[in-house]
Amino acid sequence: MKHLLFLHWQSARRALAGFIRQPLGSFLTLLLLAVALSMPLALYLSVKGLADWTQQLAATPEITLFMETGADTTDLRAVETALKQHPGVDKVTFVPRDLALKDLLARHQLDGLQDGLEGNPLPDAFIVTPKTQPARALDSLQRELSGLPLVEITQFDAAWATKLDALLRFARHGLWSLGAALALALILVTHNTIRLQVLARRDEIEVSKLIGATDDFIRRPFLYHALWQGVFAALIAWGLSYWFVQAASPALAELAALYGARTTLAPLGLAEGGILVLCSALLCMLGARLAASHHLRQLAPR
Repeated sequence: MKHLLFLHWQSARRALAGFIRQPLGSFLTLLLLAVALSMPLALYLSVKGLADWTQQLAATPEITLFMETGADTTDLRAVETALKQHPGVDKVTFVPRDLALKDLLARHQLDGLQDGLEGNPLPDAFIVTPKTQPARALDSLQRELSGLPLVEITQFDAAWATKLDALLRFARHGLWSLGAALALALILVTHNTIRLQVLARRDEIEVSKLIGATDDFIRRPFLYHALWQGVFAALIAWGLSYWFVQAASPALAELAALYGARTTLAPLGLAEGGILVLCSALLCMLGARLAASHHLRQLAPR
């Protein structure tokens, strides 16, 4: 057992030394693999950030009912009673027209504008918080509430979030497709790299087979080379993801600010980064094993 562990340690150390002896060629190969990994990684971080933001915004959707300007106190009480008794409504908040005008002028610093107005142009409104329901049910509730007496306009502030959620679902499907394609590319690049190494050491491998070396013994250095290749490429991609987060976060924060929200892109956590490194190493080792096994069969002594 100790001898086997020593052989693995020796193969891993020699494979790492091979990267150091050829820094430029190794770096270019690692950079190629890292860019391939960083593309689905950037899409994953973008979808994750937008999804968290969308869930935050859509967590308490509200339907605003604007009343006709001719509605009196009796009409408002009748609508409020109907809303509170509706089974799909969780909360009702009445916003009188005077308060709405005061808030509007204060928000835009237009306090002097009220003196020039002949009256209050804003209507009374009800802000309705519906109970948690599917998007289609909320649309149906909005149409139903718009039919209440003296309700002039209804506005559903989470409608755009529903559309964004559908777009994010499409992006997730694209993420899986892109990830699968680039995983295959990672295997193929590693396969080609190991194939060239096997062919370059053809004579050495043939001599090793003649003196009784097993395929596992011959294949082990190539697998460790692929292991280091996958680990280093994933670490570079992880670093590139931090650069992407720093570059893209201001744009996302600016977009969120337009809707009165605050959000930023979050970098990969330790668990996510560990999964990235593990998957990258396994894919590279798979490509290396396929290449080494294929060519070792061709180099079998006759």
